[in-house]
Amino acid sequence: MQIKITTLLFLASIALIAYLVLQPKEQKNHTPQEIVNISKAFSEKFEQVEKKRASKTTKPTMPSNHPVTKKPATKVNEQQIIGVIYKQPQATWFFKAKDTKTKIETISASFKNYFIDQLKFNDKHQPDFSHIPESMKTENKSSMRVATFLIGDVEISVSQLAGQQDVFANVKRWMGQIGLDDNSPIQLDFKDDNKTIIVRLPK
Repeated sequence: MQIKITTLLFLASIALIAYLVLQPKEQKNHTPQEIVNISKAFSEKFEQVEKKRASKTTKPTMPSNHPVTKKPATKVNEQQIIGVIYKQPQATWFFKAKDTKTKIETISASFKNYFIDQLKFNDKHQPDFSHIPESMKTENKSSMRVATFLIGDVEISVSQLAGQQDVFANVKRWMGQIGLDDNSPIQLDFKDDNKTIIVRLPK
């Protein structure tokens, strides 16, 4: 539409100039400057009319009750847990790290190395921590813990309960700690004849 208006404006200007130049001799002759001024005045008048018309055209507005689609908020502080449960003859051992998803993803390889791949139990069925650097050891913040370690600034808690524990009940308790319900996707990997359970919440 804008192209057609511009074309019409151009043709009208040409027609006006042609009329002024080719008009009969008996009529008043206009100087070239007068022709330019007349053409300029015509163009300015046309532009003013178009601007006035355009100002009356309003953009359609969204009704106040129209649902607005919003992007889901990024859960920058979403909590996640990685852990491992060891079922020993006289006790069940729990190794757990709980922190933001980003931090857990950062330490997951180190957690696996220290507390799954290299961890051994002695003849009394106690975990052997001799392979863990002293710099990772820290004081316990709870009497329920046997030991506490740090990977970066993420705490790994070690706790012990009696044998024959209901593993799923404990996993469900962990789920509640980070706000997961029973239908949330979780990952449980069973190793060593189901005596070792690697846990990731959520999956």
